[in-house]
Amino acid sequence: MDIRTLYTLIAIADHGSFAEAGNAIGLSLSAVSMQVRALEEELGITIFDRGRRPPVLTDAGLTLVHRARDLITHWESMSASLKKGTASGLLKLGSVHTCASGVLPLALKHLQKQGRGLEVHVTTGLTHDLERAIYHRQLDVAIVTEPDVPRSGLDFLPFVEEKLVVIVHRSVKEKSDQEILEQTPYVRFNRAARVGNLVQEEMVRRHISVRSTMEIDNLEGVIAMVANGLGASVVPARGVKNEFPSSIRVIPFGSPAVTRRLGILAPKENPRSHLSRLLLEALKAVCADQHHLSERPT
Repeated sequence: MDIRTLYTLIAIADHGSFAEAGNAIGLSLSAVSMQVRALEEELGITIFDRGRRPPVLTDAGLTLVHRARDLITHWESMSASLKKGTASGLLKLGSVHTCASGVLPLALKHLQKQGRGLEVHVTTGLTHDLERAIYHRQLDVAIVTEPDVPRSGLDFLPFVEEKLVVIVHRSVKEKSDQEILEQTPYVRFNRAARVGNLVQEEMVRRHISVRSTMEIDNLEGVIAMVANGLGASVVPARGVKNEFPSSIRVIPFGSPAVTRRLGILAPKENPRSHLSRLLLEALKAVCADQHHLSERPT
């Protein structure tokens, strides 16, 4: 077994295809394919399922990738080039819309400042759609609201708990969250979103009756409507700077405030688990920074 072949195997796992791996390590597609074929013949296993496009790692292939990483790490533990290589690659990331416009850009910037050679392809969607994409290996990892029921084969790793808040134009005089919601036109955040379900469950529990005039599937649209005095809404407080315009008043939703947990969702057997961990650490770091900033006296 040639150590260069193990580098090639890890490059395929990190970049998602034979062609991209070849581009990353300076080999032709045919050379990459030949190395993989030779390794399969030597070990007597099938490493990639070639019936899928691009080919995906088999269970035996996943095990081999993990062992290859360990072997190379031990073999070149003092090599700076290895450290750079194990923190680089392509991560296909999905995110709920509220995080894509909240802490995710801060986390990606955090990784960039650390000099991680990590390429991230981002798509957005609702939690249940992203969960399905993870299950079918169309995505490597997704940032989602905690699912209602754990799904076999997937791990949910939380990184922050966000409070839900009522937002309303400052001209509205009602004090309590229930008074505001019942006496002001309600701008509903997409009820198909998990956070929308959390809001609805709390309203039913507390017998809060609203007059829904709009339903909008992105947070920025909801905030814009409220900022212009067109209604009130319940949204997650993402803790980012200048989150709400000055024309908006913010009060807790519930006492204690209702919260949602955000985390990353990934397959239990994930060839890019080391990249997912880097992302999780960055998300935790920026959320902690935002929390400290919010606690500073103004």
